[in-house]
Amino acid sequence: MTEGKIPPELVEALSVERGFSLLIRGAPGTGKTMLALEMIHQFGDTNAVYLSTRVSPSSLREQFPWLGESIPPINVIDATKLYVSSDIIPGVQSFPDTIYTRLGKIKKPATVVIDSWEAITAQIEREKEKMDALAAAVTELARHEGMNLILVSERVGATPSTLDYVVDGVVTLTRLTLDHRTARELELEKLRGVRINQPRYPFTLEGGRFQYIEPFKRKRIEKPLRVKPLKNTETHISTGSEDMDKLLGGGFERGSFNVIEMGDDMSIWGYQSIVIHMLVNCIKQKNHCICLPCCGWDERHLRRQLLPFVSEEDYQRYMTVFEIGPARREYGASENVRFLEGKSIELDWDIIRSFVSELEPPVLTSIGTDMLEHPYQLKEKGKLGTMVKWLSTVMTETRAAGNVVVLGVNPKLELCGELTHLSSTYLKLAELDTAVVLYGVRPATGLHCLETVVTDDTIKLGLTPYV
Repeated sequence: MTEGKIPPELVEALSVERGFSLLIRGAPGTGKTMLALEMIHQFGDTNAVYLSTRVSPSSLREQFPWLGESIPPINVIDATKLYVSSDIIPGVQSFPDTIYTRLGKIKKPATVVIDSWEAITAQIEREKEKMDALAAAVTELARHEGMNLILVSERVGATPSTLDYVVDGVVTLTRLTLDHRTARELELEKLRGVRINQPRYPFTLEGGRFQYIEPFKRKRIEKPLRVKPLKNTETHISTGSEDMDKLLGGGFERGSFNVIEMGDDMSIWGYQSIVIHMLVNCIKQKNHCICLPCCGWDERHLRRQLLPFVSEEDYQRYMTVFEIGPARREYGASENVRFLEGKSIELDWDIIRSFVSELEPPVLTSIGTDMLEHPYQLKEKGKLGTMVKWLSTVMTETRAAGNVVVLGVNPKLELCGELTHLSSTYLKLAELDTAVVLYGVRPATGLHCLETVVTDDTIKLGLTPYV
C-alpha cells in the first residue's frame, strides 16, 4: 500500500483554487492530527502553516520526521504563545484578532492547520462570544484568499455548532469494532461543491502515516506481469503472499487442513485472489494442485486467471480441476478436467483421494465447499455426517502425506461449523466500506486490509494492518 493517502473526494476538495475550509472531528486518538498532517504533506507546498496548541514544534518533528519535506521550521507555530490577554496589557490585540491577522499575512496560496479549535477557545475565557465571528471570519478568509484551512476538533456527538455550518466540509473519524477487533473509519459528512461517491472509508495509521483503504478491485491483467515465487519450506507451503506467510508463521503448515470463511459480498473476490496466488505459487514450484472451484467458477475461469502467470505446459501438468455433474461435460473441457457425477459422496471422494495419493507431495488441494451442498443434498438426514466423515478421512491422509488442503466456506453452509472445528487454520474475510478485510481466528490476529498490488511489471497480494 502506498504511504500517505487521503480519499479522492478530499483530494478534489483541497485541489480547488477557490480555497476550502475543512473541519476534521473525532474523539481523542482517532487520527485527526495525522490526517491533517497528511493534507499538509500533499497540499502544503513550502508555505503551509501548522498552528498547534497541543504539541510543540520540536516534538511534532521528532514524532513525524517526514514533515520536514513539507513544512519549513518557521511555519510550525506554537499557538499557545500567540495569546496575550488584553485584560493584562490594555490595547493588545485579542487572540481571535491575532489569529485572523496572522492568517492574513500568509503567502498565498497556502494550507493552514489549526489543531485544535477547542484548545483555542479554552484560552479565551472572556472572549467566547467572539468565537462564532472568528469561525465565520477565518472560513471567509480561506475562500477569499484561495487557501485551504483545516480545523481540528474533538467535539463529536453534540448539537451542530456554528462552525459546522460555516465550513465547506466536515469529516468525522471514528473507531469501530469487527468481531472484537478494532478498525478505523472516516465519514465524509459534507463537502461543498464535491460529489461524494463513497461516504465512508476505512483507514489505517500503519507506519505513522494516514492511509485510507481503497475499494477492493479485481485487477484486469492488461499485459503480462511477473509473480515472484515464494519457496516452500520443510515445514510450510507458501501462500504466494509474503504478508500472508508472515501472518501465518511461514504459510500453511504441511499436513494441515485450513478454512477461509467468506460472505456473499465482495469478500468472495478476496477469497478468489488468495486461491489464485496460492495456485500460481505452487505451479511455479512444480507442485501439483487440485481444485474443486467455488460456485460460479470452473476450469475456464481458472485458466484465464492462471495462464498470464504460468505456462500452458505447466498448467496442464500440475493443475487438475474436478467439476461436479454431467452437465459440465457440455463445453469443450480441457484435458486437465475430471468430472464427478455428484450422486454418491463415497464414490466421488474415493476418486479424489485415489488421484491425490498418486501424486508426489506436497499437493495443494483447494475446495469451494459451496459446490458440495446441492449436488450431495447435504440438508438431507445423514448426508452431512457422511460428508464430514469423508472429509475427516481426507484430513488424516493429508496430514500423513504432508499435503495441504484449503477450504472456502460460507457461514450459511451446513458444512461451515463442522469444518471450522476440524481446521488447524481458520481465517475470515469480510467487507468493510467496499474494502476486503482479512483476520485470523486461528491463529488469532488483528484486522488486515487485503489488496492486489500491481506495479509496473509485477503483481502481488498484500496485507496492511489496521492500526
